[in-house]
Amino acid sequence: MKDTTKKRGKRKGGVLAMNASKWRFLLLLVFPAFLLYLYLCIVPMINSIANSVYDWNGYGPKTFIGAENYIQIFKDPTFWEAFKNDVLIVFFKEIIIVVLAVLFAVSLTRAKIHKREVGFFRFVYYIPNILSVILISMVWKYFFESMDTIKSGWNFLSSENGIWVDHPLPLIIFIASWAGVGYFVIVLITTINNISKETYEAADLDGANQLQQVWYVTLPEIMPQIRYIIINVLSGSLAVNMNLILPLTGGQNHTMVMGLYVYNYGTGQLNMVGYAYAAAVVLMLISFVLCFSVNYYMKRKEAE
Repeated sequence: MKDTTKKRGKRKGGVLAMNASKWRFLLLLVFPAFLLYLYLCIVPMINSIANSVYDWNGYGPKTFIGAENYIQIFKDPTFWEAFKNDVLIVFFKEIIIVVLAVLFAVSLTRAKIHKREVGFFRFVYYIPNILSVILISMVWKYFFESMDTIKSGWNFLSSENGIWVDHPLPLIIFIASWAGVGYFVIVLITTINNISKETYEAADLDGANQLQQVWYVTLPEIMPQIRYIIINVLSGSLAVNMNLILPLTGGQNHTMVMGLYVYNYGTGQLNMVGYAYAAAVVLMLISFVLCFSVNYYMKRKEAE
């Protein structure tokens, strides 16, 4: 009996000691990070919601106006134009990035390419991800302006009567997709390399050719990563499309987006900070609803 009691005591002590160790870990590492997250993310969100119901220029006294800012936003045709442009940019970015990332990743893993060549291509694909969005936009703007000079009449971004000047969104979508595809290629390459070789060998024995193996073996295995790409692009685009558009067009020529809409009202001559906060809240809610809906739908499809 004594021996059994001692053993039980040791087990309880071990559990208590493990729990105490977990609490120390939480207090030393997780809790400070959580406080930092609250301060940097949650508090600004609450502050935005609180200030969105005021008529305020950012400096003077605040005047409570309730939901008036939100009503004006939904009545503003410029906001709906910005919303439409954001949806178009994100929709085509999703298609282009997913298709290119899958094609590049499959090519670098399933094709018989030397390891050194694979490393070189991975580096080349990843270069845009280590560059600033502002730098990328300025480089491409310089390129298009040079094309305007060389090819008189093409007028990509800023000249009058050009084929791209009135609707430059296709160019912006191309640049945004080019800048974002490299990281996701690396993600998919890692996942494809972890697929069991026996799975491909079994498919080969069943008579599946290379294309069928990609369709029936590779794609099902990387579907969680494809869902990650789609959600990542969606959540990371709506608020930051302005970082690319602002240097290129400044929101002119039908390229207004929601992030730039918020920026214009929060700074510059407009200086309607309360209204900008309301627009930022609307943008946040739209992003949340879209990300949640797409993620829920894709998880449900995967479960089926």
